Amino acid sequence: MGVAVLIAVHLHIQLSSQVSPLWRTLSEYVNAGAAPSFGVMCLALAAGSLALLVGIARARRGGAVPVLLGLWCAGLVVCGLFPVDPDGAARTLSGQVHNGGAVLAFISLPMAGWLLTRRSNMQCMWEPRRTTIRRLSVASAVTLVVVLASFAWIMSTEPADPVVTLGLFERVLFAVDLALLLTMTRPLLSSARR
Repeated sequence: MGVAVLIAVHLHIQLSSQVSPLWRTLSEYVNAGAAPSFGVMCLALAAGSLALLVGIARARRGGAVPVLLGLWCAGLVVCGLFPVDPDGAARTLSGQVHNGGAVLAFISLPMAGWLLTRRSNMQCMWEPRRTTIRRLSVASAVTLVVVLASFAWIMSTEPADPVVTLGLFERVLFAVDLALLLTMTRPLLSSARR
């Protein structure tokens, strides 16, 4: 997960003059010549999330949470392998697959966090983080709704000038989801140290 964050920071610094973090999504770094870096970022985050999935599956012995984390990982892999369509270009199969993978990923993660902290499914190791995981799951879901509504509005109205800060909304979603992943991971790391 740390590798993914470092790559994201590097992309923001290296391509700040080409891709506005306010107006353009993270996926648009692909069209600025950073396709390999963006792909590695997605795959690194998927690999880190897969490690979390394995830890949760061992601690909880199955259930919906590992399945949802698996969908999150699969969505990230799809985003890394299928490039998004360039802004203003005709819609392609690759771009549609990319968008579908992103939606799948970003819906699955907050659901996994919420279900992980259901009282009936709680393992004692996540109990101290229950409130934080729940709040981050809700924040992720709310931010996702804002991102999807902004994207739908842009696609339907095709404004000449950007008036919705879709890039900023998506980066907030990315930051919330990273915080959620790290909060879900911390109890496993503490348990492993003991």
